[in-house]
Amino acid sequence: MTGTFSVLIPVYNAADFVARAVASVTAQSLPATEILVIDDCSTDTTCAVVEDLARRHPTIRLLRTDRNGGPAAARNTGIAYATGDWIAVLDADDAYAPDRLEVMANAMAHDPGADILADDLLYYDAVAGQVTGRAMGPGATPTGAVTASDYVAHNLADGRGLDWGLLKPVIRRNLLVRSGIRYPTGQRHGEDFTFMLRLLLQGAQLRILNSAHYLYTQREGAVSRQTSGMTRTTIAYGALAQSALDLASDPAVRGAPALAALLRRRAEGLRRLDDAHFFSQAVRRGAVGALARRALRRPSFIPRVGWQVARAMRRRALQWRSARTPTARLPSDRQGMSPS
Repeated sequence: MTGTFSVLIPVYNAADFVARAVASVTAQSLPATEILVIDDCSTDTTCAVVEDLARRHPTIRLLRTDRNGGPAAARNTGIAYATGDWIAVLDADDAYAPDRLEVMANAMAHDPGADILADDLLYYDAVAGQVTGRAMGPGATPTGAVTASDYVAHNLADGRGLDWGLLKPVIRRNLLVRSGIRYPTGQRHGEDFTFMLRLLLQGAQLRILNSAHYLYTQREGAVSRQTSGMTRTTIAYGALAQSALDLASDPAVRGAPALAALLRRRAEGLRRLDDAHFFSQAVRRGAVGALARRALRRPSFIPRVGWQVARAMRRRALQWRSARTPTARLPSDRQGMSPS
């Protein structure tokens, strides 16, 4: 095993769940050198909770931003104060499996050329209190170094698999010191994607392990079917699409037309998601005028609305036919149960 770890946990109004994230780090089989909890101007008792934890665990340190700047600014603050060889990120509503840092350290020892390591995600249902599966699954991870084009190709927002931008990396601190690359503070959405792409464009070596040790809290649990009440993330597909287009025209990408094309595909995928989300919300509110205005501003919205309506009509038709199909009467002791 090699190297020491600084774990960064940005927090904002996380008093109800930050203790779980911190406890998952203090319980690691390979202890972290330091746990930097960066408060982004919370208005609840988050700081008091973290200060109480710090009194019991000397590796915990509470940092505070001067103004609310979002996850990017909070992580950058953590990077500025970190002293470990490796920087590991952890969202306040997530957790580490007990062996995550040890697994990462062993992987580093066997692959000293890696600058960035990530592992698969374990989906976690917070209400049910259980892991519900892996995001990518065994064998779905790449075997070699991930290039910038590989990374973008797995972030196309096309619904064909996990977007690699959701992975939570462990990064060699010296890489950040040498490159000066930080999370983009002008972005409140998709800052992880932009940050990672800029590191890869600088030649950083990213490896993704074929194992899962990061517990990713689902917005709605796969088992409980209830919202976690923990995540603070909002849906902003439009902002994500614009950031992809900005990257496509960045000087660092202009000389790589294939990469720029992938970024434009990502933007288009995100726009489709944005249109679908807008349509569902507008229909729920009965906002016909909002739908008309969007169609005027964005002509591509019209065929997408048609697709949404057609899909809804097909679903309704299937439900109607199912309701009218007679079913065989079951014995009295099996009524209400599915036949085996």
